[in-house]
Amino acid sequence: MEAKHEGGHYLKVKYEWLALNGEAIELQKLDSGFFRDWNLIQIEGEEPKPAEPVAAVDPKAAAKKPAAAPGKPDPKKGGAPGALEEITDNRPRIISYTKDFAAEAGGAGLRINDEMAKKIADSYIKVEVIEVNRETQEESLRDSVSIDISCLLFPSIPNVEFQWAFDKLKPMSLHYLNFKITSDQPLLSDFMRKKLNPLQIHLLACKDIPYKTEHKFKPIHC
Repeated sequence: MEAKHEGGHYLKVKYEWLALNGEAIELQKLDSGFFRDWNLIQIEGEEPKPAEPVAAVDPKAAAKKPAAAPGKPDPKKGGAPGALEEITDNRPRIISYTKDFAAEAGGAGLRINDEMAKKIADSYIKVEVIEVNRETQEESLRDSVSIDISCLLFPSIPNVEFQWAFDKLKPMSLHYLNFKITSDQPLLSDFMRKKLNPLQIHLLACKDIPYKTEHKFKPIHC
């Protein structure tokens, strides 16, 4: 994800992704953490920061790591006990956040079978923008969008990449949010692609779409 914000240090993004729970395929909700902790790309008026290599995350080590204790209030800055640090540098800045699911799973990517492919074809993942009160740490939902991820099944060549850009979200401090999903390999093998869609229909153009009516689309499995 990439975002540009102006004083939105305590905004965060909660988003859904597919996960296996035994034999069941579920959408789990994940938390990006505060914007203040995302990777800083550039502060407006300054030179871009050099890119830092993304280190692989050891899920076992992360699970053992104790949660950080609430920070003590700075008497010079005021604030109630347990309040989050006040950040006074509110210049617009571009930040990014990356989560590598394959690295966290020891290099194993998402296993795609018939059920997982149909789940992807039918699913919308929800992306929520959450604002956290600095004093009370209470979370409030500011905006949310739903993303159709069925497009991930279409590509047949390596280095799959899809990006969704949102520049009209409700928080005034959030200029834009870009949500990107990448995969080094196509999700479906050639055999699986022909099995799930033997007709291999490629839509080239549409004409006279009733765009003023309420859309009700359903995926078609061949």
